[in-house]
Amino acid sequence: MSRRERRVLCAEPRRRLLLLCLAGSPPGRATRLAILCGSSSDKSLMFASSRMVMLMSSGGRQVEGSANLTPRSPVQGLRRLFSFVWAFLPVLSFGYLAPIPIIHAAVKLRTWTLWAAATLYTAAEIVWWSATMTVTDEPVDPAQLSDPPGWTFLVLLGLIVVPTAHALAVRGRVFEPRPQDPALVAALQARQRREEARAIAARDVHLARELRIGRPDLPRQFEDGGLVDLNHAPVPVMVQLLGLSESDAAQVIEARDRIGGFSSAEEVIAYADLSPSLVDGIRERLVFLP
Repeated sequence: MSRRERRVLCAEPRRRLLLLCLAGSPPGRATRLAILCGSSSDKSLMFASSRMVMLMSSGGRQVEGSANLTPRSPVQGLRRLFSFVWAFLPVLSFGYLAPIPIIHAAVKLRTWTLWAAATLYTAAEIVWWSATMTVTDEPVDPAQLSDPPGWTFLVLLGLIVVPTAHALAVRGRVFEPRPQDPALVAALQARQRREEARAIAARDVHLARELRIGRPDLPRQFEDGGLVDLNHAPVPVMVQLLGLSESDAAQVIEARDRIGGFSSAEEVIAYADLSPSLVDGIRERLVFLP
């Protein structure tokens, strides 16, 4: 048996095990498993794991580019459930609280049609209460009580059916999720990419160099979220992406040439003579490749 055949046979159990792990993991953890279990020498395994991650992140749909990094939270499910309870409040209260959902919708959406509808439902509620309730300070003989007029049943039925249908019609507008700030989404996506790029650099330095992680000054296709390799990046990159002054960037270059490169942000503080507050402000964007 040739060496290539033995390597294929050994890789097959690893591939099945990795795909099983990915299938039971959330997208974020699945990405880290793919990075940790894969290697540059087993490109088919890395390709299969990355495809599995993309499919899970997209709900099984074929997607291009990075996955959405803002998954649906349990709060959204509760919000959806509450919206249906809100819409069926006239039914659940047997018509007694029929105007409440439409009044709430009118306050939130601020449209005159909703205010008119809320006024109409409230007036119908008052008329029904006036026709069915008798208020007196004296004891009343039950034999003297009469049944409410027949039309009150129709009014009550209308207070149950019509406001419920109306509330269901406007429910989507009232409980429409707030649009996410594009800047916030981009920042969260960049942070996730930085974490994934750091995991690659910690696992496989050669792969990190091949992907040119931390080197935006070089042509590349991998997006690392704005990391800067402080051991190899030139002065313009430090100035533009990290916000360092040219003198601070020059100090970093001089220090890394003197000691042969940094291994942590603490070494940058110690050897480049930069203030701890300055380094702490850019720590999240730093990576140190040997």
